[in-house]
Amino acid sequence: MNIQWTKAYFVEKAPEQLNTGDKIILPSSALEDLLSAVNNNSESLPSPLTFELRHPHKKQLIVYGGVKEFSSNSIDTMQLPQWMLDSLQLDSTQQQQRVIIKFNPLPKGTWAKLRPLSPDATDISDYRAALESHLRAHYNTMSKGQVLTCRYGSQSYPFLVTDLKPEQAVCITDTDLEVDLEPLLESTTMDHKKDIGLGEVVSGISIEKDQYRYWELKLPSSMDQATTVTVQLTISSGDADLVVSSTERRPTLENHEWASLTSESHRQLILPPLTTSKTSTYYIGIHGYSDNITNVSWTTSTSSTTQVENEDTEMTEQESQANQPGYTQCENCKAWIPERTKMLHEGFCLRNNITCSHEGCNRVFKKSSQEYEQHWHCPQQKECGFVGTIHDQPKHEAYFHKSKTCICNGFTTDSYEELAKHRRTTCSEKLITCRYCHNLVPQGVPSPDSRDRLYNLHSHESYCGSRTITCQKCNRQIPIKDIQVHAKVHEVQKQNQRLPPLCTNQNCIRPRANNRLRLCQYCFGPFWVTTDDPGNVKLIQRVARKLHSQLTVGCGHNYCRNKYCATSTQKPQDANTAATTLIPMIQSLQRQMKLPNPNPELYFCVDESMTRKRFLAETLEEGTTRTYSIAWCAKALDSEDEDLDRARSWLDKNAPKQHVTVNP
Repeated sequence: MNIQWTKAYFVEKAPEQLNTGDKIILPSSALEDLLSAVNNNSESLPSPLTFELRHPHKKQLIVYGGVKEFSSNSIDTMQLPQWMLDSLQLDSTQQQQRVIIKFNPLPKGTWAKLRPLSPDATDISDYRAALESHLRAHYNTMSKGQVLTCRYGSQSYPFLVTDLKPEQAVCITDTDLEVDLEPLLESTTMDHKKDIGLGEVVSGISIEKDQYRYWELKLPSSMDQATTVTVQLTISSGDADLVVSSTERRPTLENHEWASLTSESHRQLILPPLTTSKTSTYYIGIHGYSDNITNVSWTTSTSSTTQVENEDTEMTEQESQANQPGYTQCENCKAWIPERTKMLHEGFCLRNNITCSHEGCNRVFKKSSQEYEQHWHCPQQKECGFVGTIHDQPKHEAYFHKSKTCICNGFTTDSYEELAKHRRTTCSEKLITCRYCHNLVPQGVPSPDSRDRLYNLHSHESYCGSRTITCQKCNRQIPIKDIQVHAKVHEVQKQNQRLPPLCTNQNCIRPRANNRLRLCQYCFGPFWVTTDDPGNVKLIQRVARKLHSQLTVGCGHNYCRNKYCATSTQKPQDANTAATTLIPMIQSLQRQMKLPNPNPELYFCVDESMTRKRFLAETLEEGTTRTYSIAWCAKALDSEDEDLDRARSWLDKNAPKQHVTVNP
């Protein structure tokens, strides 16, 4: 390709969402120049467009990238991701900095070697799927020495490109790229997460302000599903928050399922049983709140849900004495006391105790005690209901009464609990395992397509499911999200197929013809006459003579398998015995012939090829445990030249099953 295009543009920082890829934003004039260069050379513009970006004064500083769109605000300015600016040693805060950009069609990459730079890269369960999904959506190029950023879940993981083929800079769009991963360096393999077993004590943990420490609590496979897990946290100095999730590997204040956000030094968090069998792990995080280093320890215990319910329903001594004969309630502390001691109790209680005046609190304190002076109710008592000490006030107001905006920018609340609920339900950044690419990705906003909403698809799964695959039955290109419905259509069509009824001769498997006996044209030939026979009397007589001849004399063919033929049974009958055998058959035939659509059961000898085909069809029917009718078995044998193995495969692909109803 002989297209030559080089330009110098001022640079500015691209939007934040482009930082995880190599896409740049060019002015519309760049597209016009490229199209003009293409027209002058009578060539077509390639896809994707790849460019080489070079520092104007430091020729060794080179990066490669693709183009996101031609929509820059200025005709002489392009926008670059922050990592490109850093690679070119440019300061995004300074203006009037230029970069030389050159159109450079790169060869398709065939092989790459990557090295994980973060110890947390072990969180990625499927490197191939994660890299394929992220690179396909965010990168057009790859160059040796480049640091790729791969997003998996809510985290981003850096990978260093250490080697490439066929060249040191390649295009990775629409190509099969083989990727090898180098092991982590020993200096980076320190695991920040630890696997913890039930009942194990974790002590001596120090956490700085706004930092997290994480553990994975593995549940034994033998544990009863009705068992609850209790996390017991002890804080020896400072203050910390306990956050837990069953899906998010790194739960935070903003994104968790269960949490204890109080300031108590000893607390318990009861985790409900995991309702899904797909996970048997709790991800536990502890967040440092205090300005100074927080020291904590924690452990876990288990109990059955029945035991927890019994503990909740146990009555206290005061509850059991309420409104009982011989007991009365103190007007000051509201305690139930024996009537005989009321005067003595109230005299002491009024001198020494004081009751909190907040409505609904009724807690009793010793007068002038430090506990009473530090007792504090949230001013938003009706909406919040929090009760604690004055030391809890700053944290409580920051956690539950200060505006917080979700990272999706579409939800604002005052409470971390409400924010976490939003993050695990309707938030566009909620992490899901895509049912099509099987990666852990943000679900995105609800799809505008009404069909997608019926399937509960958000934007990522709607986009990912729009990729097409070839249907193996009809060779049509079908979107992945529609393949189940499309396969159902094929199944319904297959199940609704009908074959012409078979010949009523039980030894024949040809289609029946339009005659009174409903025989095929070959089997009906010996019975056809030109004379009028309105009552079918002559026809029935000819059938009787044919059957009588078979029973007494036989057909004379040693291949015959007709159970009403003397040659097959090798037991010729005399005339009277044969007549006795025929009477029920002829009576049944007479009844059938009086019906509008007769369907008699007849047994006539057939030729050798039909005998063999009938035998193979019966064998195939028995081999499929009568899943398919003998008519379809016969058609499968015709289609596959009487090869039983191939005929069985043909049945599985094309024949409807018996006694199966498929709802459209």
